[in-house]
Amino acid sequence: MSSTPRNLFVALLHDNMVDKRGTVVTTSLTLLDIHDIARSTRTFAVNRFFIQHSSPVLRQLAGTLTQHWQSGFGSTYNPDRKEALAGVEVVSSLQEIRQVLGRAFRDVSLVATSAKPGGERTSFLRLRERLEAQPDTAFLLMLGTGWGMAPELLEEASIFLEPINGPCEYNHLSVRSACAIMLDRLRGVH
Repeated sequence: MSSTPRNLFVALLHDNMVDKRGTVVTTSLTLLDIHDIARSTRTFAVNRFFIQHSSPVLRQLAGTLTQHWQSGFGSTYNPDRKEALAGVEVVSSLQEIRQVLGRAFRDVSLVATSAKPGGERTSFLRLRERLEAQPDTAFLLMLGTGWGMAPELLEEASIFLEPINGPCEYNHLSVRSACAIMLDRLRGVH
């Protein structure tokens, strides 16, 4: 699997989200999301997993968690978790992520995700093909929290990925579950 392009990145975003009433908010950090998404990103050869939060206190909490598994007791207690969390980077803004990626790649393409219908969508197959065909472009898979990304944030993306749908109308997966499904569709060996 060494031929897998290293141009796929994941960002768990907490700013510019909407709550169930549609109000734009900043959501709280969920430590379980960090653990589970890190394991998925490592499994599917994602280059880096960014955790974005504007709160210095919550960034510090995320940093404390990752440090525990990287160099604290957790690093010897569970080496698999250490490996999964090695690809995590805690940042304050989407702009900071763009700057990091812009230093390493010629182009940066933001990929929006949403379970809600609407908008012109790109299929998982088409994005998978682009990942392979454009190794000089960083593709940032943006994951929303709360009730999803605010419209202004969705509009920043150049790609809007199709939703994950089941056989019924209910469609409210956890971000952890949705991420694993998306990464399997983009990078899984079938």
